[in-house]
Amino acid sequence: MTPALVRTLLAGLVLSLAGCATYIPPPPGARADLQLFAPAGIQEGFAAKPTNPFPASIAAVRVQSPSYSSHYLRNHGGQYGDGRYSIITTREVEEQAQFDRLATLPQVSGLVALNRMLLPPRLQGDREIREAAARLQADLVFLYTFDTAFFNTDAAKPLTVITLGLSPTRKISAVTTVSALLLDTRTGYVYAAFEVTEREAMLSTSWGSSDSADEARRKTERRAFGKLLDEVITSWPKLLERQARKG
Repeated sequence: MTPALVRTLLAGLVLSLAGCATYIPPPPGARADLQLFAPAGIQEGFAAKPTNPFPASIAAVRVQSPSYSSHYLRNHGGQYGDGRYSIITTREVEEQAQFDRLATLPQVSGLVALNRMLLPPRLQGDREIREAAARLQADLVFLYTFDTAFFNTDAAKPLTVITLGLSPTRKISAVTTVSALLLDTRTGYVYAAFEVTEREAMLSTSWGSSDSADEARRKTERRAFGKLLDEVITSWPKLLERQARKG
């Protein structure tokens, strides 16, 4: 076998590996549009009133766009519904200890999770979620959504496919924004809105498989969710004070 033929075969092998060793991040715009869960206009916003049901039980639910997908969900399942948004019924990144922090807040009587048995297949707005929360006797709904994108750090270009382990100097940044609303189950009144962003830079060579690449996404989202709960906990006393003044 000639050296030229060996080089040709090696090049073909590398290209073949490059074609297989890839990771597909969640699609752009995979977050749910939280405007679907807030009053549609000025008049509707003023018409919605708080019921101040404290101490309150809270239903927590994660929402994403109908087109959302991830490596983890493709392998484990846990996405439900179509229409204008979908619900993630499995915990991709959230930890029980994080929810326990919400459950121990002052004037919180308990924390429950929504599941598909309580929801219709077609999801259009806040009503479907509030009706499901009402069946669980939850006074408030804490709904949240993740938006994660990967960027080429040098060129700041969004990446839709990431080559794994074949570019030793390729720097990639993961940017996660997690947004949340706290709603009154009975009226749809928005008590508070929260949003935080978390970033992490890494080398693509640290990812040897789609599983390890997806774990990098989930690690960033887990930290972002923790920061979001920090914001909720910090603002909680002021929220209670504000609602007490409204009577």
